[in-house]
Order: sequence, then structure tokens, then C-alpha cells
Amino acid sequence: MSDALTLAGDSFRANGFSAVDVPVLLPMEDFVRISGEEFRRRIFVTSSNRGDDWCLRPEFTIPVVRATLKTDPDGGKFCYSGRIFRNGRPGEADEVWQAGGEIIGAHDTVATDAAILAQALTLAADCGVQSPKVIVGDVALFTALLEALDIPPAWRTRLATLFGDPAKIADTLDRMEQRRFGFPGFAAHAEIIEALSRFPADKVGQLFADILSIAGVQTVGGRTTGEIAERVLEQAMLASSNGLAEDSLAAIRAFMSMHDGDHGDLPIREGAAQLKALSARIDHAAPFAAAVERFVGRLSALEAAGVDLDRLTYAAGFGRRLGYYDGFVFDLIDEANAAVGQVIGGGRYDGLLRHFGAKPGLKAIGFAVWTERFQGVGA
Repeated sequence: MSDALTLAGDSFRANGFSAVDVPVLLPMEDFVRISGEEFRRRIFVTSSNRGDDWCLRPEFTIPVVRATLKTDPDGGKFCYSGRIFRNGRPGEADEVWQAGGEIIGAHDTVATDAAILAQALTLAADCGVQSPKVIVGDVALFTALLEALDIPPAWRTRLATLFGDPAKIADTLDRMEQRRFGFPGFAAHAEIIEALSRFPADKVGQLFADILSIAGVQTVGGRTTGEIAERVLEQAMLASSNGLAEDSLAAIRAFMSMHDGDHGDLPIREGAAQLKALSARIDHAAPFAAAVERFVGRLSALEAAGVDLDRLTYAAGFGRRLGYYDGFVFDLIDEANAAVGQVIGGGRYDGLLRHFGAKPGLKAIGFAVWTERFQGVGA
């Protein structure tokens, strides 16, 4: 780990990043508000004698953004290094070391996306990765597609929230195909349902939990309040709407089914070609056409930065369930040591800045280095 940690620090310093530090003990509120109540399951929580909820640092992006916007409201390039604490994946400790960097500012999105991935690839090579594979996704493509199609706002919110979980999206599309499906008693409450659907499911779930507790009901079949809320909202929206147009459903399914013949990720150039074809299929509707153009432009910028596009694949359904990634995302693995999994991961999170009152026009992207995993690739 020490070699990877040293090399990561060298990389960030060489690229003009300034080191920042954030506490190990952090207020729970930010993580629940941004990533959802379900995130609580993955982290270590404690309470003060005043009843405030705190947690051991589960990741760096949220606290680094909060801290740096206070001291540097115009943004900058910031790096960090330290331990994070959360329920780890099988075989991995719950306390691991992570280093990373964040770029915040009024920058060119495509150029900065390319620069951050080029830096990550160079660092991976320095750390011993000889056969890098980069899995690329773009959350903004999916949200732009939903905006371009004739989809009620409540359903757009629902589908966007599920992005990163292809199985749940597929199941939801199947249900949306059934017009006037769901519990019919909800149909009379369409306006209330529409309003509730604009809030995250975990917040609506907490409302339901409070109502149930008044009635003396604490649990329902072992499901969390967020899960209950998702199910109730889905049934309610189905009952109060006429479903989705067939061409809209077909377009979303076409997007989610972009893969090769073996149901694997697409070579990045083929991914761009299929995205262009889908854009033409929906008559180059403005939001989606612009997102596809940005995707293609990013490939040109990556080539200009010296990135070998043959190392990149496109995964249409790839997103992160952390509640704040809203654009380009990537995972970097070593194909020669695939069992190690992701060694570097990053992405764009422009929308997160608004949670902390950032100036209009500021954008953000970053990546994290799982330094201890490089032991498995010979670093």
C-alpha cells in the first residue's frame, strides 16, 4: 500500500492539487440527506449525549466539498489521504485507506473529464497496472433521455433515482407498461401522489413510518421504510396515470440493453455509435442529442490526452448509488488481476455543489484510489 500511497501523493502534487484534511468523525446529516437513509446500513454511526447523529468518515467527497467551498468558494484542485470506515465488500476490511483528488471550478466539462481519467491511468501504470481496463458510464445520458421523452415528471424522478440498478429499472418499466395498474384506490389522490413522488423515497418512507408509528405499527414484513415508500409510490403512480407511451418505453429499453453479443460492455467506439443511432431514432431530441454530442466529444478529448480508447468500454447502466454522481463515471481495473476489482474509480458530481450553496456555474469531478488493493497487482 505504501508505494501506491506515495505515488498517488506524487501524482496529485505534480498536477497542482492542494492537500486538505477533514475530520474522521462527521455529522450524519450530510450523508443521509444526499445519499439516502439506506446509506446508513453501510456506515458506522454513533450519537452524542445531545442526541446528534455522527458517523465515522465513510468517504471523502462530501466532506471535502463542504470544507473547501467554505475556504475556497471559487473552487480549486484538492487532494486527500486517510482511512475510511464502512461495511466493506467480502474479504475486505471495514477500515481501509483511500487517497483521491477533486477538481472544483468553472471548467470545461469534456476537457476536465478527459484530464482526470488520463491522470488516473498514468497513476495506475505507475502503481504496476499493465493491462488497464476502464469501464465508462454516463448518468447524464440517461437523465437526458428521460427529459427528451414524453414521460410524466413523477416517473422521470422514479427512473432517475433507480439508475445504477438495471434490474430495478427493468422491473419498473415492466410495471409502467401496464396502464392503470396498481392499487386503484390511489387514483383519487393523484395530485398528492405527484407531489410526494418528487421527494426521495427514503424521506417519503420516513413520513409513512411516522404515520404507522402513530397507529402502533413499527415494521411491515421486515422491509425498510424506504422500500415500503418505493413500493407504495410505484403502485400509486401506476394507478393514477395512463402508463408510458410504447415508443418511450422502447427507447429506454434500447438504451439499457446496449451491450455486446455476450451481454457484456461495449467497446467505447461502438457505444458511441449505438448512442448516435438511438438519438436519431428519437429525432435527435435536444437534451439527449446534446448529451450524446458531449459523450463523443469526450472521446476525442481522451484521444488528444493520449488515452488508448481500446482500453475503454461503455456500460449503459453503470452508475453509482451514492446519490450525487450525475455525469461521467469510470472504474479502472487491472485485467491481469481482475479479481482485485476496482483500483481507481471516479466521476462527475456537479449537482452535489448545490447542496452546499456553491456559486452558479461551478462544476466538480474527482477520483479515489483504493491504495491497499494495489497489493494485488504487484505494487
